[in-house]
Amino acid sequence: MQAFERIWDGSEVHANAVARIIDAMQGLKPAENGGGVEFGLMTSASRLRQRLKTFGFADPALDAAWPSWWSDDADESLSARTELRFSLARKLGLDPRSLLEDSELPRFVWRDEARFKRLRGETELEKAAITSFGSVLGAALIAGSVPRSEITSSDPKRIRDVILRSQQWVDLPNLLLSCWAIGLPVIHLRVFPMLRKRMAAMTVRRGNRHAILLAKDAVYPASIAFYLAHELAHVVLGHLTRDSALVDLDDNQLTTADADPEEAAADTFALELLTGEPSPVVLSSLTRRSTARALADAALNAADELRIEPGTLALCFGHSTNDWAVAIRAMSYIYSSARPVWEFVNGIAIRELLIDQIPDDIQPYLRAVMGNVALA
Repeated sequence: MQAFERIWDGSEVHANAVARIIDAMQGLKPAENGGGVEFGLMTSASRLRQRLKTFGFADPALDAAWPSWWSDDADESLSARTELRFSLARKLGLDPRSLLEDSELPRFVWRDEARFKRLRGETELEKAAITSFGSVLGAALIAGSVPRSEITSSDPKRIRDVILRSQQWVDLPNLLLSCWAIGLPVIHLRVFPMLRKRMAAMTVRRGNRHAILLAKDAVYPASIAFYLAHELAHVVLGHLTRDSALVDLDDNQLTTADADPEEAAADTFALELLTGEPSPVVLSSLTRRSTARALADAALNAADELRIEPGTLALCFGHSTNDWAVAIRAMSYIYSSARPVWEFVNGIAIRELLIDQIPDDIQPYLRAVMGNVALA
């Protein structure tokens, strides 16, 4: 194992070098009667996959990470089985040494670098899996995006004013384009490491760069605009330390300052960026008894004057009245059609990403994680 440790630097694994070492070892015989040279026996790919599933990885995550060059014939080669383990380790955020010995439990490289918001019983294993998974993707996105100047103002009204100089309101398309314009890549995850997928969004910091991973499914853009504005708040308010991550788990309720000052600040920032007010009171003529159609009509009529996107107005009504059912139904009248929002988010990402700057073996993995959209 010393040979492996010399070429494992904690961030990048030189799999070809390891493969050459293993090739040379194929001529060695396992020790008999306690003597000779000993090395771990690596079982077949199917056994490895079952081992990772037993550990907790979901099939879609393994499918995405499994290298396209793998074949049944490759299973006959010890060097290929070794390279398979290093390839999976790079993508899933695992220490490759923990996959080389079949008797060991897989170990995540990043365990304590992330802070989790709105926890509801997530295990240490789930938290480590999300942290490592997101850290790998965040690093790839940062590598594949142009570094530009960060937003210098932490005032959401100033940022809103800049967007409104050329746009009618602050909505998801404008937020996405603004993020990419300042070198802040954003994608929407279609694959998660574990079976439970309660994550709403995650922000990763590497050096002075950030990346945002959205995870909440929706067919209308207003709710995702809020999640993105919330994650942008974490970036501009300096909530992430160097080489860390922050994970927001799924929760429809705004956070109070007493419960979590950072989350409350991010919620307030998001509301002010989207509406111009930290605690917006809109469509006050409506009551809890209003129908979805009435809410949609009121939102569409008021949007231009208030310079607030109609779907955001409907969500503000839902928050102020707690009548989320009406607010959600109103979306079908506000928008001309329902469409998975992730397709739009990742469509912009594909247009903006510099694919050739992302490591070759990570490119198909990123494509799978983004829903198999075509990489430019």
